[in-house]
Amino acid sequence: MQPHSTNRLDRQITLISRFVQLILQSNLLWFCLAWLLIILLWELGSYMEWLNPQILPPPSETIPYAFSGNISIGFGQQKTGLFEATAITLARVGIGMLAGLLVSSCLAVMVIELPLLRRLVLPIVQSLAPIAPVAWIPFTIAVIGIGGQAAVFIVFMAVLGTMSLSLIAALDGIPAEYLKIARNLGTSRIRMWWYVRLPAITPSAMTAIRMSFFGAWMAVLAGEMAGINSGLGYMIIMAQQMYNMKLVMIGILAIGFIGFAIDRLLLLANARLLQWIE
Repeated sequence: MQPHSTNRLDRQITLISRFVQLILQSNLLWFCLAWLLIILLWELGSYMEWLNPQILPPPSETIPYAFSGNISIGFGQQKTGLFEATAITLARVGIGMLAGLLVSSCLAVMVIELPLLRRLVLPIVQSLAPIAPVAWIPFTIAVIGIGGQAAVFIVFMAVLGTMSLSLIAALDGIPAEYLKIARNLGTSRIRMWWYVRLPAITPSAMTAIRMSFFGAWMAVLAGEMAGINSGLGYMIIMAQQMYNMKLVMIGILAIGFIGFAIDRLLLLANARLLQWIE
């Protein structure tokens, strides 16, 4: 074999091996493979009658139903579809999380700047944080009602306590040397927050936001299932009551996929913020 042909073959083998390595390192590929395995086992379980197809319809029935364009449940004013319910739930989570993040950020700043407020506010926040969001549902329905405001309030309470404690802990964890050097250079309070404290807590804050999103996502769905008469959780409960198990499974899968997609977006935002800080 000529040397030129040998070098070309070596280059082709090297390119193929690198391409295979890139594919194997792809998170998307492993995500698809994992779900393909679940779908195959799910279909096999239904076919072998290990699973009751009346309760857990196989993918060969559930997936075509998902793309049939007839994904709705209820009658009259209570009728709701998958896309409408998902949009309502996402809007509630977005508004509740935004309000919770704003209030918790203000609380964290006040606790750091005013020692007296640390003694007054911190115990209250520490008492609210362990309360499960589901525990707020009866109180919320009794005081606010069963509309969208109730779901937003439940999300707000799910975010407020844990996010406030996370931000305060991150701010307390900033090395004292950073703050001392900034003060010695005559840095103002506003510049201290913008150029020292904020960049220092960004990684911890983004992780806290991700965790708060999961809590808010579960909280709003629990609220919708428990009595709030709209949204994705309400659609799943209505489908269960009308024994439309295909729609139940589609709703459950939508919850998982939407949560996963938003978490990936938050991870991407975190990476971009870290690049900006650096």
